[in-house]
Amino acid sequence: MVRHVANSSLGDECPGQHGGDRGYREWANAALGVTRAAGPEIPAAVLRQAVEASLSGTCIADREGRIVFANASLLAMWGYNLQEMIGEPVDLLWLSGDEGPDPVGCALSTGRWDGTLSARRSDSSRFDTRVSVSTVSGPDATDLLLLVSCIDVTAQRGSEDALGRHRSLARAVAAMPARFVDPAVIDPAIETSLEDLGRACGASRASLSLFNEARTLLGATHEWCRPERGSRRGEFQTLFAQDLPWWVARILEGETILVDVASGGGRLRREEREFLKQRHGVGATVMIPLRLHGAIVGFVEFDRDTGGPGFAEEDVVLLSAAVHVIASALDRKQSEYAFRESEDLYQVVLDAITDTVTVVDTDLTLLLANDAFVAWCEELGLPTDVVGKNLFAALPFLPPTARQQYERVIRTGRPLTSERSLRHADGIVVLREMLIPIFEHGEVGRIITVARDITAQREVEDLKSKAYNQVERNMEQFALLADHIRNPLQAIMGRAELIDDPATTEKIRQQVQRINGIIDQLDERWAESRKLSMFWRKYS
Repeated sequence: MVRHVANSSLGDECPGQHGGDRGYREWANAALGVTRAAGPEIPAAVLRQAVEASLSGTCIADREGRIVFANASLLAMWGYNLQEMIGEPVDLLWLSGDEGPDPVGCALSTGRWDGTLSARRSDSSRFDTRVSVSTVSGPDATDLLLLVSCIDVTAQRGSEDALGRHRSLARAVAAMPARFVDPAVIDPAIETSLEDLGRACGASRASLSLFNEARTLLGATHEWCRPERGSRRGEFQTLFAQDLPWWVARILEGETILVDVASGGGRLRREEREFLKQRHGVGATVMIPLRLHGAIVGFVEFDRDTGGPGFAEEDVVLLSAAVHVIASALDRKQSEYAFRESEDLYQVVLDAITDTVTVVDTDLTLLLANDAFVAWCEELGLPTDVVGKNLFAALPFLPPTARQQYERVIRTGRPLTSERSLRHADGIVVLREMLIPIFEHGEVGRIITVARDITAQREVEDLKSKAYNQVERNMEQFALLADHIRNPLQAIMGRAELIDDPATTEKIRQQVQRINGIIDQLDERWAESRKLSMFWRKYS
């Protein structure tokens, strides 16, 4: 409320009201520090024109702190007319507080006070002003006047604040990527980033909201807000495809929503006014769509309170860059989750395979190993925590030729099958391996190794080979044995022919024929055994 003081209470103290040009000249000369000793007397009209033309608001107050003069700049700055200002306390020009500075008291005690104060215009709007209060002597040496000079620094401070916010916001965005290095802490990193971004841009709330897959629900999953703002985390809004809110429809089209009373100059559409009204005390909001794999999955929202500055275009650009960082982190988290899910499925399949299966990168670092490989390492007395180790550190008995084979597969991109005998502390292990290259972006990125321990099989094969050889030797000896039997029979038969007793000769001849028949049967069985042995050797 404007306070009015009757002009008659000022008496002759108010120059220009009762003192005429001479009175004004004396008051002005004293206030401006101009004396006759400093030079020729300056005409009152010149002094009045100089003060009135000043861009800074200027007023003169008496010793009691009541305004006796105010120029046009000061009146325009505060929105009062001269009649409303004359006789009012000079501290009407600024907001006084119990703990705030006392410019008049400081000027009366030290002769001068300078500082920035918050002021209130006649329409109750506030602004910042740079105030200088100094004491000067009046026309009478016993008089003491207060010369007050004011400059509106709202625009300057607003520019400085905007520049400071922009720099703080740029620093907040630059600090974000380092937080998202570890996928396990992405959620806390998002919370911290929202807080830094919200504080840097002067927001009272910063939140990340996501749609469900069917886009029938919308909820805030991450949020930072000032204590006076109630949290909306965990709240869900039901959406109907046929009746989407205007801002949701525009976000789903990939459009950034900016509703700002300050930048709009109060000329907001009805739907925008209703939108801000529903947010209770929010004067500006910006919603930036969040994309994953080209699809809109949600948005990041920043709210500023009513009466505060709006969002500059530079702020929106930086906030959009921050949202892109968050989207990249979520995309990586989603990809790694899908990879781990598929990896778990592959691990189940691989663990069901009895052969050892490992996956190494081009540096021969073990990325994956199935249960069979781990069990094999345990049987050999080797450490079982092999994933992440170098293949040659996990299996120290591998020869240099094994490294050469891996290098060959990496270089040529062709699979390779081989058998090797490996000597370790407990003996010799025979492995049959297949190296299968996996291509990434046209180059070998990983190698799958399928190996089978064929030591027992090789031992059985060696025993079988020895048995076959022994059978062959036995059969050869059997053939020789048949010949050795026939030769004496021929001698016996020849001797029998020389005997004069025909009956005895006949009996001997019959026995010889019987023995020859048995030997012939053995020869036939030998031939069949020979064929069977060759079949076993070929197909067993």
